[in-house]
Amino acid sequence: MAAKNNAINQLKGMLAQYLDTLGLPTGEPFNCVNPNHEDRNPSMSFNPKDNQHVHCYGCGANWDIFDLIAVKELGAPVIDDANGQPEAQYSFSEAYNKAIQVLGIDAKPMPQSEQKRPENEQESQLRAKVNQANAQIIQGANKLLDTTEFNQIKEPTPEQTRSHELGLEYLQKRGLSLDTAKRFKVGFTSNWTSPTALLKGHHPQGTPRLIIPTGPFSYIARDSRDSIPDNEQNYKKMKEGPVHIFNVDALNENQPIFIVEGEIDAMSIMETGKAEAIGLGSVANINLFMKALYRAKNKAKAEQRDFYPTLLIALDNDDAGNRAINRLTTQLNRANVTNYVVQIARGSKDANEALVKDRVQFTKDIENTLKDPDNRLQGLLDYINRNEEVEAIPTGFKNLDKVLDGGLYEGLYGIGAISSLGKTTFVLQIADYIAQYDKKPVLYFALEMGTYELMTKSISRITFENSQGNETLAQGTRSLLKGKWKTRFNKEQYANVMQSFREYGDYYSDVVIHDGSEKRPTIYDISNTVDSYVARTGKKPVVIIDYLQIMKPTSDRATDKANVTTSVNEMKKLATRHHIPVIVISSFNRLNYNSPVSMEAFKESGDIEYSTDVLIGLQLKGVGAKDFDVNEAKRRTPRNVEAVILKNRNGATGDTLQYAYYSMFNKFLDMDSLEEPEKRSQEAQTQVDDEGRVFSSTKDYCEYLDQE
Repeated sequence: MAAKNNAINQLKGMLAQYLDTLGLPTGEPFNCVNPNHEDRNPSMSFNPKDNQHVHCYGCGANWDIFDLIAVKELGAPVIDDANGQPEAQYSFSEAYNKAIQVLGIDAKPMPQSEQKRPENEQESQLRAKVNQANAQIIQGANKLLDTTEFNQIKEPTPEQTRSHELGLEYLQKRGLSLDTAKRFKVGFTSNWTSPTALLKGHHPQGTPRLIIPTGPFSYIARDSRDSIPDNEQNYKKMKEGPVHIFNVDALNENQPIFIVEGEIDAMSIMETGKAEAIGLGSVANINLFMKALYRAKNKAKAEQRDFYPTLLIALDNDDAGNRAINRLTTQLNRANVTNYVVQIARGSKDANEALVKDRVQFTKDIENTLKDPDNRLQGLLDYINRNEEVEAIPTGFKNLDKVLDGGLYEGLYGIGAISSLGKTTFVLQIADYIAQYDKKPVLYFALEMGTYELMTKSISRITFENSQGNETLAQGTRSLLKGKWKTRFNKEQYANVMQSFREYGDYYSDVVIHDGSEKRPTIYDISNTVDSYVARTGKKPVVIIDYLQIMKPTSDRATDKANVTTSVNEMKKLATRHHIPVIVISSFNRLNYNSPVSMEAFKESGDIEYSTDVLIGLQLKGVGAKDFDVNEAKRRTPRNVEAVILKNRNGATGDTLQYAYYSMFNKFLDMDSLEEPEKRSQEAQTQVDDEGRVFSSTKDYCEYLDQE
């Protein structure tokens, strides 16, 4: 054991040597080796601190030498884990043995059996008994349902006859034929009990069940009763044996394949005779499905066959189903597998209900989906229906919301201005309003300012709002960061700051700041982060990118303008893909300091004037006048700032909105309405004590005081 551990540690320390054999540098970034990451700009690098890992700032891969060996030498598939991080799927013993071979170290190969956790004798015996019982149940239940097999039983018992009759009745009720049942060795038993439970000493009551095999020792036992007691609802669909994907062998053929959740739904689709279908068994089995897909892909490669199935994803239209769809489509896209999200049970709960309700119409729906997986006409109607239900996301500025028909919708919003005019402050104020009052998440990609600077800008604004016109109680960003307010011994000022911290604490976690000020991301890095967030949470965030010109280029060979154009186009795709607002900040050059904002000012912003749905230019009031002095205008308190609507794809353009900008306190005031947006008063839940401890609720704070 000691010798093996020594060899493992030795191999881990040889990562730099292995990278050298691949021609990859250890002193600078290189293209990510994750096969699912289309790394157009080097984003993976060797970690010199531990000398044992490489890390990709794009996809998040953090791999050691065994991960790399598995991917590069063994062709191991890579699947996102529950946190959206790429994880190589392989047997450690295989990777270890390959590593000692590739790197030429003198070590004993590891037996294949060591890839699995050893079971104790009792566990092993129980597993063997359960497998044997499951195999017998699968065979016996199939024999009782299949009419040909049943007729060969010379003197069937009353229970066997009852199983046969109930099984045929249940198949008919579900709209499934005996041919479909026979193909998948489906069976029925009138008095099923879990063999696992029985072998563990339990004695559950027997129930009539449809037995759907998923493997030689595994199956789904589906309760066939019309009325199932409430206390048994959780057991109406029981899984026995190892988890397998139903009809996963369909992946071995290049054909359209529907991906559904339930096994009966999969058989309902195949009942039409128009297409194959795979049943995941649960939305929790996506990673298991992806492993099977990569196995099929590697098998095709080994056999020198093309691999191009078309996957038609028709999961349940609920929160869990939508999160699963996001995760599955993200991983399939990375695997370069053609896929579509489709609706095949419109007006019904699921595919089986649609089949039973109207077999002819359901068959037509399957045929139409196969002809046009995008289902463009239905998609248009769905888009219209969805937009009827979509509510605008208010920005907190009444004048801006009025121009935008209530606020933000799906689309790309561009906001530009000269340097130091308050672009970030303006957009951050919108982000805070959305998180605090609209209760929606915001992903803020900060490429210029750090996280703490942005947070203190928000708190500074809140101190100003709470000061009720007494500016001596408000605090600027620098004053907050340096803690001057703690040493001035002004009780009112101190109380105001503490109250502002509490108010900010109630919503700040919904403004997720991604600090890219040191390691700037490409648009593909940002897109991957948003994709992972949506897949992981099922939530649709507002995305803010601050700002366009300092994003990492997508290509070192392209011109600056071409790189910016690529970034803007990808932002538009991101907004469309997730049906979300994406706001991008753009900076004007010095030639525009004394000129009114126009489309011309965005010329260095790639094709932003074409790709955006809304384009807004911020300018100092009076710019362009003969005696205008930009520096003098910036020194005013407040600054008079105008927002010019240069483009509004779904509304009027040319409006000029008036704001008063208190730069010291990071606050924009809507001067068109001459009033603040209504603050929905509520007592702050977050508590902060005099020593800087943060408590997420008043209850936690009181409990802490009681302990003291």
